Amino acid sequence: MTDKLHLSVPDFEPAEAKDFELCIEIGNNYFQYGVISLIDHAVKVVSAKASIIFNEIENSLLQTHFAKTKLSLFTQKFTFIPSEIFKAEDLMVYSKYIQPDDTMTVLFSTIEKVGITVVYAVPKITLDKVSKYFPDAKIYPHLFPFLKGVDNGFSQIDFPLLFVNFKPGFIEIAVYHHQKFQFYNTFEYQNDDELIYFILLAIQQNKLKIAGTTIKISGNVSAKSTSFERISAQFPRTEITDQDSLPLTYSNLGQPVMPRFFSLFSLHLCE
Repeated sequence: MTDKLHLSVPDFEPAEAKDFELCIEIGNNYFQYGVISLIDHAVKVVSAKASIIFNEIENSLLQTHFAKTKLSLFTQKFTFIPSEIFKAEDLMVYSKYIQPDDTMTVLFSTIEKVGITVVYAVPKITLDKVSKYFPDAKIYPHLFPFLKGVDNGFSQIDFPLLFVNFKPGFIEIAVYHHQKFQFYNTFEYQNDDELIYFILLAIQQNKLKIAGTTIKISGNVSAKSTSFERISAQFPRTEITDQDSLPLTYSNLGQPVMPRFFSLFSLHLCE
C-alpha cells in the first residue's frame, strides 16, 4: 500500500467532533482511518499509513473525542456460528474451533441481517492498547465491516457475486448468490498466479461458473495494476466495486477514495 496518505475536506473542524464518527482499521504494521459526518454522512478525512498505530497517536487527530469511535482489528483466528444457535455463554466452547493461545482474548460480533456470529481472537496486548487510547470504541474483527458493506450494497442481486478485497499481503474473498451470503475467507498470496488460484478455488468450492460470476474488486489495488489486469483477463465479468455501494459521499477530498477504503468506510454501517 502507499506508505502515507492523508486527505481532508477544506471545511473540516476537529472542534466539531461531536458531529463526527471516527472509523479506524488496524492491520499488521499499517492503519487507516476515516472521519465521517453523522449529519450528512460525508467523509471528511481519510488517512492511511504503513506504520503501527500506537506509535502515531500522540498529538494527532486520533486523540480527538468524537461522538462515536468504531475500530476493526485484523485476526487470523475466526469462525462463523449461525446466529440462531449461538449462545454467548458457550463462547469458550466455540473458541476450540479457532484454538487461541494464552496471549489472546476471544470475542464475538453478530451480523444480524446475514444471520451469522463471528467468533474471533485477538492479542490481549492489542486490546489493552486499544482500551487505553480508545476506551469507548466499538471493536469488530476485520472481516465484519467488509461483509456488512457487501451485504448493504449487493444482497439484493440474484446472480453470483464474488468480492475480492485487497489488503497488504493478503486478500479477503466473499461470495453472495441468490441474495444470500455463502462464503468468506482470507488468503495470503505472493504473486498474481497465487491470486488467480485462490479466486478459482473460491469459485470451485461454491460451485459457480466463471462466465456467470461477477467479480467485484476493492481495497488497495488499482484498475491499472497487473493484478487487476490478470483478474480481468481470467474472469470476463470483473468490475471495480461501485462508487455508490455505501450510503456515503466523498466530495472535496482532492482525489477518489472509493473503493480503496471500502472496508474502512463500511465500519460506518456497523452497530
